[in-house]
Amino acid sequence: MDYRLAGQGSLRGREPLCYNETKMLSRLVEQVNTEKIIRRVLSPQVIPAYRWDALAGLLGGIYMGAIFPFVMRIARADLHASRLEISLLTAGPFIGSLLAPLWARQMVGRAKMPFCVYSWTFARALFFGMFLVTRAWHFVLLIGLAQIIGSISGPAYTALMKDIYPDEERGRAMGLVRVGSYSAVLIVSLFVGHLLDSGIPFKWVFSIAAAVGIVGAWCFSRVPVMESSAPAAQQERLSALGFWLQTVAILKHNQGFRWFAASVMTYGFGNLVAFTIYPLYQVDRLHVTNIQVATLTNASSISSIIAFAYWGHFMDRNGALWTALVNILLQCLIPIVYFFSGAWWHLIPAAVVQGIAGAGIELAYLNVILTLSEEGKEAQYQALHSMLLGIRGTIAPFVAVPVLRMLGFHASFLVCLSLMLLGAYMQAVSLRAYRRRGV
Repeated sequence: MDYRLAGQGSLRGREPLCYNETKMLSRLVEQVNTEKIIRRVLSPQVIPAYRWDALAGLLGGIYMGAIFPFVMRIARADLHASRLEISLLTAGPFIGSLLAPLWARQMVGRAKMPFCVYSWTFARALFFGMFLVTRAWHFVLLIGLAQIIGSISGPAYTALMKDIYPDEERGRAMGLVRVGSYSAVLIVSLFVGHLLDSGIPFKWVFSIAAAVGIVGAWCFSRVPVMESSAPAAQQERLSALGFWLQTVAILKHNQGFRWFAASVMTYGFGNLVAFTIYPLYQVDRLHVTNIQVATLTNASSISSIIAFAYWGHFMDRNGALWTALVNILLQCLIPIVYFFSGAWWHLIPAAVVQGIAGAGIELAYLNVILTLSEEGKEAQYQALHSMLLGIRGTIAPFVAVPVLRMLGFHASFLVCLSLMLLGAYMQAVSLRAYRRRGV
């Protein structure tokens, strides 16, 4: 999340609000996860897997909320990272995605769960190395490596969701898991924002969060799963190059996925250029502080918590492709808000929209892949999606800085908006192709 804004408030004046918000949201998480409510939403067969998945999500939310809302702000304001280093931080998670077909190939004939558990564990353990950071590039290197290693889990996670949850309940189950996860992000980011502004070193905060995240990875390993044996034997005989060529050929024979991939590339490119520029605008123009980072992150997280519960039901009723289109259009509102903003609090609507649309897109994209893929090839489709994500995610942050230099902030926001709207059109074409069964 990239909301980190300005204005120094009194910590003492904020403490009652922090306590009340924490208490209220803790009760919300308890209520959402009570047996009575869960049994109304999910079938008894799904609940055992949901329990472990929800606990892993909750601990993962603590890990994420204590680290990632503050990464850009710490890099830019505390360690004086250059614009190039900020671009590297943005590109980090996408560089790893370029290797997704390799990880999907390695998965063939093997259990998928270890690819998630081990990659998450090693990635989170890297944050113990924060004690060695003395310069901005040290910080950028550790964050980048953690995100690259964590991306190994992508194809495996998508395939596991297919195996763990039935199609008719997947949206609700995944939405509820993320309610807990984003509740944790909300509570923890608020608390950590105060800790960092009070002088607690980020190295200690990040290391403790890493330990919690590693426990979360172990909890996910306890999710009961009946892994499908469908991945074809033919794939097992393919070389790495042959598997890669077969993966890329999906774009040729699957019309619906081809348009979906074009949408992801175009909309995603504009969105990533914008998200590289947003923190520069926030820090350089609005002079953000950690408390305002936490405020905007919390606005986004509250919206996400509500939205995940809603979008899960919406997607089970209306399908993943329609859910993706609606949320891409919502996401297009964010650069408009930034264009007209002149103070940190003007960005609160952008934070709210990011929470709502980010939740919908997170649920929808994974399920679009499951909708458009052939049986047994879910990991391969996810690998292609991740590879394309990696291409545009690696290039876009480095395009952002030259675009910003040439056009300035406001014209750059309009360019990003145009690309995002074009991507929304392509998503609509993908939806139409699927409805015509042209996939």
